[in-house]
Amino acid sequence: MRDRVFWLISSLAMAVGGTSTDLAAQTRHVATFHDAVAAAWAQLPQRQDLAARGNVAAARFTAGGALFPNAPSLTGSYINDRILGSNQNYITSQAEVATPIWLPGEGTATQKAAQAEGGAVAADEDATHLALAGQVLDLVVQAARASGRLEAAEKRAATARALAADVHRRLAVGEAPQSDSLAADAEADSAQATLDNAQAELEQGRASLSSITGEENMPELTGSVPLATRPSPAAALVAGHPRILAAERALSAAQASARLAGIQNRDDPELGLQGINEKQPGQRWDTRFGVTLRFSFATAGRNAPLRAAAEQSVTRAMVQLELARREVVTAIRISRAALLSAEQVLPSTKRQAAALDQRRGQIERAWRLGEMSLVEVVRAQALSSDADLARATAAVDVAAARERVLLAEGKLP
Repeated sequence: MRDRVFWLISSLAMAVGGTSTDLAAQTRHVATFHDAVAAAWAQLPQRQDLAARGNVAAARFTAGGALFPNAPSLTGSYINDRILGSNQNYITSQAEVATPIWLPGEGTATQKAAQAEGGAVAADEDATHLALAGQVLDLVVQAARASGRLEAAEKRAATARALAADVHRRLAVGEAPQSDSLAADAEADSAQATLDNAQAELEQGRASLSSITGEENMPELTGSVPLATRPSPAAALVAGHPRILAAERALSAAQASARLAGIQNRDDPELGLQGINEKQPGQRWDTRFGVTLRFSFATAGRNAPLRAAAEQSVTRAMVQLELARREVVTAIRISRAALLSAEQVLPSTKRQAAALDQRRGQIERAWRLGEMSLVEVVRAQALSSDADLARATAAVDVAAARERVLLAEGKLP
């Protein structure tokens, strides 16, 4: 059984232990949000720490199955009376080989603690992956919203330039006053400034996303993952959630370490084989062999701080588990409410954008017929541009909300 558990822990260490450099070298085409999460996970520096923790757990498990808890020691001495003594040729040679031995149950408890730590590492890997997916989603949403603002700004700038060119032609033939030309130029400059800001914002979003994924191309946020029509209660999803599993495994590891601390209430005993060789004047060499045993006592001064620290770790793990349960349930409820709101807002923004675009066209035609002032045209174009931006943002919010529901429920991309 121990060999099988050790094999499982070793497999975990090797699975987690692939260096980020090797994985980052693989060529990835980041086309979707899921691709972006995979690329970010491949080069996540924290994976090296997870691998190191897995290696520590595997090494502790191996040590727990060893014959002795620590390495044997060799002690030797040689004594004579020639230098400062009586110089009667008294000689004593002594050698001792000693080894520490396990306290009752210490080796098994060490392996169980290592096994619990290995399970905690595996759970932390999934929890870290999930947290990373949330970070990537925030960056993808930020970049997608910036892309929508850029698209709306480009449309507004093109419309403003076309309007300014039309006003200049009218001014040249005396069909428009100088004030209309100034107003059209001001609107074109304002639209261009908005466009420049949108381009800079998109580049910032791309740079932030590239820093975590290692890729330059912009992933698409589709939000096409189907959701259950009747989702399970939030409390029912807690049991298998990666954050909850990580907290539960951390509690198990703390409890196993506390049990080990209770067993290790004193230093390991030492068993030794001793040989003594003595020579006295006029006598033959006298050689003796014996067995030595060193056994220390358990004291409150030594054990009380260790046990208190172990109990503190267990208490902290229990608190973290309870907090994780509450936070997961809250996150699920909030994400579902946000999705419901986003899905309700999107149709109205689409209708508003269509209506204001139609109104813009009508006011532009009326202005060309001399039935409407240029100010109304500029205002109608601004309202239409804002509505287009609201529609694009709402579409991004729906796709992001669907992904956030899945992440809140602990479903890895």
